[in-house]
This record gives sequence, structure tokens and C-alpha cells, in this order.
Amino acid sequence: MSTKVGDSLIGTHGAVVRYIFKRRKESELTLIPGEVITVTSQVNDIGWCEGINSNGECGLFPGQNVELVMDSVPVAEIEETCAPDSTYEVIDAVEFRSKNSNSYSDTSESIDQDYEMIIPEPEDKRSSNESTPKRISRLYHLTKTEAEPFLAGKTVKTTTKIQLTFNENGASWVYPVVPLECTITNPQLETKYSGMKKYISYQITPNDTNVSVYHRYKHFDWLYCRLIEKFGSVIPIPLLPEKDIPWRYSNDFVQARMDGLQAWISRISRHPIISQSEIFQHFIRRRDKKEWKAGKRSAEKDEATGGMIFSEVMPSSEFRLLDVEETEKYLTFAKCMGESVRNLIIVTEEHMTRCTGTVKSEYLKIGKAFSDFSASFAKSTYHGKGSIGNALSFVGKTYDDIGNLYFDQPKKDIHGLLEISKEYKGLLSCFPDIINVLKGAIEKAHEYEKLSQVNKVTVKEKEAIVFKAGIVSSAIQAEMNHFNHELTNDYKETIQHFLYEQVQMYSKITDKLREAYARFEF
Repeated sequence: MSTKVGDSLIGTHGAVVRYIFKRRKESELTLIPGEVITVTSQVNDIGWCEGINSNGECGLFPGQNVELVMDSVPVAEIEETCAPDSTYEVIDAVEFRSKNSNSYSDTSESIDQDYEMIIPEPEDKRSSNESTPKRISRLYHLTKTEAEPFLAGKTVKTTTKIQLTFNENGASWVYPVVPLECTITNPQLETKYSGMKKYISYQITPNDTNVSVYHRYKHFDWLYCRLIEKFGSVIPIPLLPEKDIPWRYSNDFVQARMDGLQAWISRISRHPIISQSEIFQHFIRRRDKKEWKAGKRSAEKDEATGGMIFSEVMPSSEFRLLDVEETEKYLTFAKCMGESVRNLIIVTEEHMTRCTGTVKSEYLKIGKAFSDFSASFAKSTYHGKGSIGNALSFVGKTYDDIGNLYFDQPKKDIHGLLEISKEYKGLLSCFPDIINVLKGAIEKAHEYEKLSQVNKVTVKEKEAIVFKAGIVSSAIQAEMNHFNHELTNDYKETIQHFLYEQVQMYSKITDKLREAYARFEF
């Protein structure tokens, strides 16, 4: 926890936060753009400083994220010098780069290196080298104007065509005849720079070719960022397993990361649009190093990203503009389901903690009590003491076994329920922003309908906007239908498995109690 410091004056240096920084350790200080910070000292030679924020919390932060204002001035005066309409660039994700490397994304699995923070430059100062991948926040925010360039008639170069079909549920994606499946196996520890850099690569094998490619975590992270950039306006992208810098590549770490990557790529592979997209096909097919790099550059230059993804949807006479009531139902569902999933996570985590802690302890206490009771009978001179003593001893062992069954059970049932719930928690958190894009398109269509009525725009202009808003409506409706299908099937299978494993556990408990009961038939 950050330490409270009762000091309201800027000490040696006063600084204003220009870039957001989210702490990753308890010793670090979260920075909010526009906030005034007391910089008390510089702690190392790579720009990290120690300071106090306006709430009196003390911690470490990167010096590049703040701008020095003046010395020895009260906080209130500095806050007054910051114009209320000043704008600060908000960066949700921070990059790190090895001081000995030119790569912007090699740090996810590097060992024993120092890192410096990379602060993205403003657009007008950014280098013309567009091949440098942009880091994208895992939780980003779309605006109602995201699709406005598309609605306004902007065109981009693209050869991809996304087809929709229509049924009683409205719009749906067109699914491939043979669903794509990708398996991740055979993690390998590899090195470069004469063994100074180590990383794990994973074998990825699609079911349609059985031809494998190898990728490391940073390649998955690159793909994740590109998928958000391209499809994020209409499709929620599942979160990758957390980025980490392991100091030792233990078997548990590698297995856990591989399981997480498998769950991630399985969901991506099942999506009818993402799985057939050029960028994903490039990821699972390209084995040659030159082809891989060329494909990356091509993906990073793709113009049909953000709201322009709707330009890839093939025209149809069945496009329908959703009304406000339908849109609100989507939003209500996403928020309600998100809250239910979060509550399910809390409850199952609490239950798992009890099973591996207090529940096991309670059964072990009961077992010990029966064992001690059995030992007391051994001191009796009664000739039949052996039968009751042995029976009680068996009861003690039975309760010990029950406690161990509870302890081992979560990894068989609760773990799977938790993992799928955490996955859906991330997916559901994307829908309010996606629906926000839909609302913006509907509002624009209604605006043009009103303008047409007073002859401020032509009927043709109005129809063009309404048609394009119908594309946005139909695409997002197709995604909602796909998501609900996945949600239903995933929880059906997961809860069936959970209940099956629960039945198996309680059957074992029942069998043990019956066996203990039979010991008293003497």
C-alpha cells in the first residue's frame, strides 16, 4: 500500500503529470494526467523518480511521464497555473524497451535486462516509420463517432469481404464449412544473442493442414494488438494471458501460459470472421521468416481498421437499422451478464478458498477427534474394545480422506468454471463500447432523417447514411448472435462438467461414509 505523507507543499520540484502511469507494484505511484506531483528524488539513472501525489501518497514513477513546472511553490498555485482546458495525452498501455535492443516488443520474455520506458510521441511528431507496432490498451474505449468516417463515405483499400446472412434472429455471420481448430503444444526454450536472451516458443498446428508454425509470446501479443485495432469496433477480443517476465522458466509457468494461450487461440479460431481474416491466417501459416515480416508490415498498414472495418461488409438488401429499444436491450444484457459473471467469479473463488483451507481443516479436526476417541478405548479393560476402537479409527481416517477430497476437488471442477468466467468477464467488458459505436451510427441516421424532412440534405444523402448505419447495425447484431451462441454452449459444457465432477466427489464421500457405517456392524 502507498504510504500517506502529510505534506501539501511542493518540496524540491513541482511537476504536472502529462502521461498516465498505472502502478504494477505496491512501491509505485499511479499517475493521472493533470495531477500535480511533488518530486522528492531521482532513484536511479534510467529516469525513475520518487514523489508524492496530491492525496499525500508516496511512491516511484517514471520521470518521463511528468513535466517540471517550478520549485518551492504551494500545490494550489501550481494547480491554478494549469489551464482547465489543457489537454493531456492519455496512454492506457506503457511500453518497455531493452536498453540493449531496438525491438519494441522483445521484453515480454527477456531475462536479467534493464528496461527504459517508451512514451509514444504525438501524431504530428511521430516518425514516418509506420512499421513500428503501436501498443494498445487491453481495456480501450470506443466513441460514438468511431464509425463516422465510414458513415460519411470515406473509402479504403481492402480486398476482404465479410458476408452476412439473415434469419429469424436477424443478421448472422457466415460460418466456414469446416471449423478451424488450432492446437498449441511442444513449448521450447530458445536463445539468441549467444545465449544472453531466452524465450519460449510454442508449436501451433491448424487442423486443416497439420503444418506447424512456432511463435513466442511477443508474437501473440502483436496479433492481439492488431486484432483489437482491426476488429475492436464490432468484435470483443479475448484477453491474452497476462504478460510476465519470468526469472525462471519453471514447468508450472510454461504449462500455465501454454494453457492460457490455447484457450485464447481456440476462441479466436472459432470466430468465423477473425479465423478467416488475412491477419490470423498469416499468423498460423507463415513459416518463412521473410514472409512473416512482410505479412506483419502489411497488417500494420491495413486501412480497414477501427470503424472502417464496416467497409469490408458485403452489401445486402436485408440490412436493417436497429432501433434505440433493441440497442438498449443489448446494453442491458451485457451489463447484467457482466455483473452476474463477476459475482460468479467471487463466489467460486471464495468456495475454492474454503475447500482448500477451512473445509479441509474442519474435516481433519473431526477425523482427529474420532482418532483420539479411538485411542481412549484402547485403555479400556473391556474385552470387546478392539471392535469399537478399530471402527472409530476408521471413521477418523474417513474424515481425513473427505477433507483431502475437498482440497483436491477445485482443480477438477471450480478451476474450469473460474477460467471460462474470467474469459467472459473480459469479453463482456468490451460490449458497452461496441454498443456505443452502434448508438452513434443510429443517432447519425436519425439526424439525417430529420435533416431530410426540412430539406437540409437530399433524400439520396439520407438514404446513403441510413444504409451504412444499417451495415453497422447488422454487423453488430451478427456479433451479438455469435456471442450468445458461444456463451450458451460454453456455460452448458462447463457447468455440466462442474456438476458431473461434483457428483463424482460426493459419490466418493457417500461410499466412504457407507464403508465407515459398515464397520459398526459387530
